[in-house]
Amino acid sequence: MTIRAAAVTVTLLAALSGTIAEAASLTVAPTRVEFLGNDQASAVTLQNNAAEPVMVQVQTFAWPDGPATAELVPTRDLIAVPPVFEIAGNGRQIIRVALRSPLPGPREHAFRLLITEVPRGGAATTGVRFALRLSLPVFVIPDGARPEPQWSLRGRGSGQFDLVLRNVGDAHLQVRRITWRPEGRPGPTTGIEAPAYVLAGREYSWPLPGGAVAGPIELQAETSLGTLPATVSPPRG
Repeated sequence: MTIRAAAVTVTLLAALSGTIAEAASLTVAPTRVEFLGNDQASAVTLQNNAAEPVMVQVQTFAWPDGPATAELVPTRDLIAVPPVFEIAGNGRQIIRVALRSPLPGPREHAFRLLITEVPRGGAATTGVRFALRLSLPVFVIPDGARPEPQWSLRGRGSGQFDLVLRNVGDAHLQVRRITWRPEGRPGPTTGIEAPAYVLAGREYSWPLPGGAVAGPIELQAETSLGTLPATVSPPRG
């Protein structure tokens, strides 16, 4: 992934469906960490593909809802070691990720691991300086925890609707792509190319084109549970 945006800080969210995420000269794998059952520790590998050394900071946050950095909450339940380090040119570093203690309850706990390049001071540079950040989801999934999706349409006024997915289960659901069309009409489908994680007990919505919904719609969602079909109707009244 090559960064071309002219901004001082660039935040890169780890790919929703891949195993490697790349930010300029940094590559991390895997892009998602899962603690299953009694797991207490895991690891990710950070690779510096440039010839110059890179200073990196690693932070852990609880993830109560949206993935934006401003919505994350600092936590001591999850630790990452080392928290600050330098990777030599073309070198790599293993980051150990661990729980301080088992987490209670039957519901999944969600975290984010933020890996940030620390800009170096000293010699003058020209152009824009980028601070690179990778944000990796971390899930602590108890035995038996599973997502349970519920689809609906929610009106926004003036004949506009949102497609709403509420996860009433105990674990996250990853949505990669959605296609939909009016019920009973064999023809082309409309695609929604907006991947999302829907955490346990949370909901996510996608706006549908204005005036496109005049009755029930049929949808196919490509998810971490496989392809999920559903038929949803606009609310009455």
